[in-house]
Amino acid sequence: MKRMGNLYENFLSNENLYKCYKEVLDNTKNQRRVNWLLDNKDKVLDEIKTALRNDTYKVGPYNFFTIYEPKKRLIASQGMKDKIINHMVARGILYPALLPSMLPYNVASREGMGTRKGIEYVEQFRDYYRKRGIEKYYILKCDISKFFQSINHKILKEKLRKKIKDPKALKITFEIIDSYKEGLGIGSMTSQVLAIFFLNDMDHYIKEKLKIKCYVRYQDDFLLYSDSKEYLEYCKEQIIKFLKKEDLVLNNKTAIYSNKKNFIFIGRNQKGQYSKRRTARRRLKEKRYFYFKGKINIDSYISSIVSLKKLSGIKNL
Repeated sequence: MKRMGNLYENFLSNENLYKCYKEVLDNTKNQRRVNWLLDNKDKVLDEIKTALRNDTYKVGPYNFFTIYEPKKRLIASQGMKDKIINHMVARGILYPALLPSMLPYNVASREGMGTRKGIEYVEQFRDYYRKRGIEKYYILKCDISKFFQSINHKILKEKLRKKIKDPKALKITFEIIDSYKEGLGIGSMTSQVLAIFFLNDMDHYIKEKLKIKCYVRYQDDFLLYSDSKEYLEYCKEQIIKFLKKEDLVLNNKTAIYSNKKNFIFIGRNQKGQYSKRRTARRRLKEKRYFYFKGKINIDSYISSIVSLKKLSGIKNL
């Protein structure tokens, strides 16, 4: 695939600017920030246009905070102008340059994808073995240790240079990458796209070199299927070697399961259920702790109780 040029003009277009302005408005929950952006729309958009046209834009500071749902994560938040520009880079530069090379088995952070698509693949793989009369098969479940914060900036930039030849597009993308001290921050649109792209070479390696027919990945959580446990052991060793070159390692949750055993992938077990009973109890205990510590509100706590009861089938939690 040829490297893409002429991305910067598309990135700067009024269409991209106004689309991303509207997107940030729609996705911002803080009403005070929304009202500020609405009241200062013309001024903000003019400042963005001027900074980008004159090549004077500098990535603003981040506000770091911790969220506790669906699990504990450190989030990097930006000001409204930076958010708009971040979306513009994702929509105008990264999407057209990177998405065409990505395999459909990479199901995170793209339109028409997501957890539902990942679950569909798992169901398709189950049908694949059932139709062939294979009663026992194996799944290698891999998870990468501290994925976002472990993404090597130098390696990521080299990957991007192979896809993008527009120097201005590369410059602003690299400035966003370097605005994080290490890895990529969770919370921005560019981080989501860059993260799913970072493992794109691994996806191709697994499908084309290791010849795994049944494969799916959601960010750094991925599954390989085979009727040979020995071959999956081999695949695991090859993936470890491949990831070493990417400056990444698998964590200790990586394991091989038979199709008769239970495990959780993107929130569901092998039967498509949300979670096991003991997992539901553990998660509710966490929610209760976060509520009494003032980390989540009463509505969130009650919603957790209702959803966990419904999805786990437990009457008394």
